[in-house]
Amino acid sequence: MSELCNAHTHLELSDLGRVCPQEPTSFARWMAGFIWSLRKRKLDDYRAAVMLGIETLRACGTTHVHDITNTWASVEPLLQSGMQGCVYLEVMGQKRERALVRMKEAVRRITDLRRSHAESPMSVGLSLHSTWSCHPDLLREGAAWCRENKVPLCIHAAESPAETELLLTGRVRELGWARTQIGRSLRMLPRSGPRLSPITYLASLGVLQARPLLVHAVQVSDEEIAAIARARCTVVHCPRSNTLLSCGRMRLEAFLSAGIPVYLGTDSRVSSPDLDVRAEAAAAKKMHAGRVDGEKINAMLAPPNPET
Repeated sequence: MSELCNAHTHLELSDLGRVCPQEPTSFARWMAGFIWSLRKRKLDDYRAAVMLGIETLRACGTTHVHDITNTWASVEPLLQSGMQGCVYLEVMGQKRERALVRMKEAVRRITDLRRSHAESPMSVGLSLHSTWSCHPDLLREGAAWCRENKVPLCIHAAESPAETELLLTGRVRELGWARTQIGRSLRMLPRSGPRLSPITYLASLGVLQARPLLVHAVQVSDEEIAAIARARCTVVHCPRSNTLLSCGRMRLEAFLSAGIPVYLGTDSRVSSPDLDVRAEAAAAKKMHAGRVDGEKINAMLAPPNPET
C-alpha cells in the first residue's frame, strides 16, 4: 500500500511508552497513572516527543496522520513535515467560562493557521477532548463553529464503560480509590451526568451535525450507530488501546454494515505498544475474526476520503 494512514495519534506523548499497560487494566487506573506521569512535564518535553513521533511514523511507512495535540506543540512540526492528514488543536474543561476562553484562543489560532498554511497537505482542525471532560456549552459551541466554518472536528467518544457510567449516573465507582492520585485533574469531571449515553449526549447537543471524527466508539447501541450513520460521521478504531484499557470490543461489523467509514489509529504510546498502524490492522483481524473480512480491515489503512 503506497499510502498508509494512522488516523488517531497524540504525538506529543510519544516518549511515554513506559506508561502503556503490559496487560489489560481498568480505564480509571490507567488514567490515574497517566496523569501522574505528566506532573513534571515541560513544553520542551512535548516538543521533543512530537519529533520522535514523526520520525517513528516515517519509519513505519506512514504517509497520513490525524494527530490531536493538547499543548498545540505538534502543530508547526506537522505542518512542516510534508505529511498529509490533519492536526487537531485540543480544548477541554468543565468550568464553562475558562473552557470557552480557551476555545476562543483555539479558534483564533486555527483561523490564522488555515489562512497561512492554505496550501499545506496537512489541514488544521479542532478537538473537543471528550464527552466527560468538556462543559456542554464547549461541546455545543465548538461543534457549531466547526460546522459553520467547515473546520474538521475530532472527539473521543463512547470509549470506556467508565465514561458511559459517568454520563448516565454522574459517578464512576472505580474512581473511589484513585481520587487522591488523580487529585486536581478530577475537576474535569462533571458534577452530575446528563443521564444520557455518550453518542446520544453528543447528538442532543448538535455535535453530530458537525460530522466529527469519532475516536473509539466502543460503547454504542444499535440506535446510536444508526444516528452516526445518518449524520455521516467517520469513526476511528483503536483495537489495541481498547483492549489494554478494558474498553471492550468495538462492533466493527455493525459500523461497516451501516455504511459508516471506519479507519485505524494507534492512539498514543501511553495506551499503545507502538505507532505502527499495520500492527493495529493485525490486532483488528484477530479481534474481529469471523465477523469482518481481513480485506475490509486492510482497506481501513487507507487515508480518509475528505469527500465522504
